[in-house]
Amino acid sequence: MFKVIGIIKRPAGMDFDAFKHWWLTEHAPKVRAWPGLVRYSINLATTPDQAFDGVAEVWFESRAAMESVFDTPAGQRARESATASASSIAILMTEEHRIVE
Repeated sequence: MFKVIGIIKRPAGMDFDAFKHWWLTEHAPKVRAWPGLVRYSINLATTPDQAFDGVAEVWFESRAAMESVFDTPAGQRARESATASASSIAILMTEEHRIVE
């Protein structure tokens, strides 16, 4: 599997619950529209005092599908949404190597 992994910290002044609501109800539908999407999960921090507020994993069958997603209108909308609503964000394009099933 190939994955886009996003690690996000909410903007200063945004309440943790408001950030979770934004991610789950406003941002997630934008990612769900990505072509070639196989699986999508959002992993939210359990407390608001951590360095980041969550990590998302978006799975693709092929490297080409993963690498081209940000060239699509849906990919561009999601990227703009995330960068506008985060104080810190890291996007990694990865190839999964499962160690334990």
